[in-house]
Amino acid sequence: QGTAYTDTVLLPQTAFDLRANATKREPEIQEFWASKNVYTQLREREAPMGRFSLHDGPPYANGSLHMGHALNKILKDAINKFKAMQGYKVKYIPGWDCHGLPIELKVLQNMKASERENLTPLELRAKAASFARETVGEQRQSFERYGVWGEFDNPYLTLLPKYEAKQLGIFEEMVRGGHIYRGRKPGY
Repeated sequence: QGTAYTDTVLLPQTAFDLRANATKREPEIQEFWASKNVYTQLREREAPMGRFSLHDGPPYANGSLHMGHALNKILKDAINKFKAMQGYKVKYIPGWDCHGLPIELKVLQNMKASERENLTPLELRAKAASFARETVGEQRQSFERYGVWGEFDNPYLTLLPKYEAKQLGIFEEMVRGGHIYRGRKPGY
């Protein structure tokens, strides 16, 4: 009885590879999407269902991405692609939170103790901004490798002056409206 087990399984005859071979196929797929301008074509076509917006909270630009980032972005991208296939005009503008303690802590962790001793707050903020810009570039590449489609050439970054000016304008409206005041207890 010299028959192999594989000879007894009725599998379809196909040219489709049994292995994903992602290291080879992924760049080919990315190149295909880019060469055909798939995202741009989706953005420019008729949208009989109207517009669809999914507001996405930005990740901190404080290091490499992890599985939580991947899950978050891939699920949201799937929703955007699904809505586009339903006939909606979908525009995804990626963004990054480039301010705050998580980024400053990462910068401080990467410095020697002797470098931190005479560091002024302005120098720390400048180093944090530089670190955030580098990290945004790395995270952008990762999101694109995940297959996320969006306006990656024009993201919003919280460290851009136009973004900061808009936030200050909104804060001013809140102050003028009496929503910002000094009290005895912190707000929760």
